[in-house]
Amino acid sequence: MDRPTPMSGKKVLCSTLLLLSTVTYSQTSPVQGKTIAPIELRYASVLSAYQVYADEPIQPWREANDRVGRIGGWRAYAKEIRTGEQAKETPPAVDNLANKNNKKMEKQ
Repeated sequence: MDRPTPMSGKKVLCSTLLLLSTVTYSQTSPVQGKTIAPIELRYASVLSAYQVYADEPIQPWREANDRVGRIGGWRAYAKEIRTGEQAKETPPAVDNLANKNNKKMEKQ
């Protein structure tokens, strides 16, 4: 039995690629008797919706943390991104999971 030589793998690869390229090329067929309408291309610049960065005034970190607590924490910021509306400063929603855990702790 003959051992495969290093060149045999390259020959198989080249033959396979050549075969696949002819099969792919043979599958295309010209459109007979039909005129294809040209495609209307539209260009919209990525920079058309660009918003210039605006510095916000510096505030003490305790006030910033308190404000985040008043508007509802990270969920309020996630909602801002999803809906596009500014978060309103309202008391945070009740966290039911935290309430359940507290009641379990009280019973023990």
